[in-house]
Amino acid sequence: MLAAALLATYLGSGPVIVENGRSEWGIGVGPNSGPALEHGAGELRAAIEEMSGVSLPILHEKRPGAKQIWIEFDKRAPVEGYSIDVAADRVTIRGGERGAMYGCYALLEDQLGCRWFNSRVSYVPKQATIQLPLMHLKEKPAFEYREPFYAEAFGKEWASRNRVNGASMQLDDSVGGRVKYGKFVHTFSEIAPPNEYFAKHPEWFSLVDGKRRDDYAQLCLTNPELLKHAIEVVKGWIKADPKATIFSVSQNDTYENCQCDNCKAVEKEEGAPSGVLLRFVNAVADAIRPEYPNVLIDTLAYQWTEKPPLHVRPHKNVRVRLAPIGACVAHAIDSCDANKSVFDNLKAWSRITNQLYIWHYSTNFANYLQPIPDLDEIAQDIRLFHKTGVVGLFYEGDYAAGGGGEMSELKAYLMAKLMWNPERPAQPIIDDYVRHVYGSGATYVSQWLNLLHGPERNSNVHAHIYDPSNSPYLSEQIVSKGQNLFDSAMQATESEPLAHEEVRKARLAVDYVYVMNMKAGAERVLLASALVSEIEHFGINQTSEGGSTADFKKRILGSDK
Repeated sequence: MLAAALLATYLGSGPVIVENGRSEWGIGVGPNSGPALEHGAGELRAAIEEMSGVSLPILHEKRPGAKQIWIEFDKRAPVEGYSIDVAADRVTIRGGERGAMYGCYALLEDQLGCRWFNSRVSYVPKQATIQLPLMHLKEKPAFEYREPFYAEAFGKEWASRNRVNGASMQLDDSVGGRVKYGKFVHTFSEIAPPNEYFAKHPEWFSLVDGKRRDDYAQLCLTNPELLKHAIEVVKGWIKADPKATIFSVSQNDTYENCQCDNCKAVEKEEGAPSGVLLRFVNAVADAIRPEYPNVLIDTLAYQWTEKPPLHVRPHKNVRVRLAPIGACVAHAIDSCDANKSVFDNLKAWSRITNQLYIWHYSTNFANYLQPIPDLDEIAQDIRLFHKTGVVGLFYEGDYAAGGGGEMSELKAYLMAKLMWNPERPAQPIIDDYVRHVYGSGATYVSQWLNLLHGPERNSNVHAHIYDPSNSPYLSEQIVSKGQNLFDSAMQATESEPLAHEEVRKARLAVDYVYVMNMKAGAERVLLASALVSEIEHFGINQTSEGGSTADFKKRILGSDK
């Protein structure tokens, strides 16, 4: 039974929906269905037609004796939950607003073998006869919030088909919407911008080394007037964005937390600065709850707040996002000496809240194109997060417009599958993706992935999100073998234009490291120029977080002149 499934029963061979290119079946959409159910019905019909050549009619009423795949809204179901019942003459898909649509995708993916790997590569098996098993399935996702934060994952079609619901994804009402943040993260500078409030209220801002800070620092979270102001600001946010379900009241992206006597006293009592923050956030959440009972307040456990407090607990409408930015991303949190403090904090937070979110990291932010051996970690940690009671996952990758980060689309696909059901074995998902996306080059790409992950699997080699290009897991031998493997993959796909282009994009990773590690000189200029041309060919706008391709081009070419 799937980890995300509440009930799954299979009873043998069921109805034949299409037989030798002919069908007596239709697709029915129940009353009060809404656009997401209509969208699911349309996707179901389109896929069945692509599989078999048969276009099933879409009806909006039950017809006695008619054979139908019936899709209906169930107000009792969780918004993303669904059930599928397959009988001899009827298939019934019921669910919440997104759930019933997800049920349509589940039928296509889990029973009929359809896949949506990335925006360019899908797989719909061709078969003149389509038969379903008799079954009853009731399912919901393992995590309430699922966001692989990659530019390539933001598109509406890919995100809805792969059943993710992140705030950054272009999931409008036509596909049932998404988890919508009104304010996303690092909001202290929006609650009280220093240029607006410091002159009148310097006491609202953090005291550091005996001086109130009027720059990008933190707030004085024990100041009662600041709290009143913050509550009114958050209420204003909610009024201005009534469709949002969650608002972040969270520290700025820096240290510099307040050291005034009151803040230090609370910190001492709570055993950690997170206690000062959480008391403040709880007070905001308490104040908005009577008027907005369904709105959640989000905050961070990050940098100076990563360690949990001793006494205060997140209130029911508060979501804490633990963000272990210093973690080794080559190994699972619970199996790496370098991650001991991260694991301790995860366990401690999970003991004091059953509503914990995770903000994790899955790219090299100083070198988006550089390989990072984290496929094992992704699978193992998603499983660990579910086991420890985490309810929401955000994995930050290369989110810049144009994307292009190393293996971003494979990672996003793997995350989507495991965020829905973390008990699925990861390797078959990876193999399925590689086989279909890289065609005749798949064998060589698989060998490259195994080669890349060899050091972290076979020795105590760690990886972090700002590693340089000469890191131990990117030895000269590994990069050289990688280039040979991609040479073979390019040659193998010469007659497969789409697979060839996918291989060409994937090989940027090894070429990038090779060029970055070369000594200055004419040869480096030549190869760097070719690398930049490839980066531009794929529309990659940033090669590091905040670092444009244009600036990279000037730097890597200009440095050798």
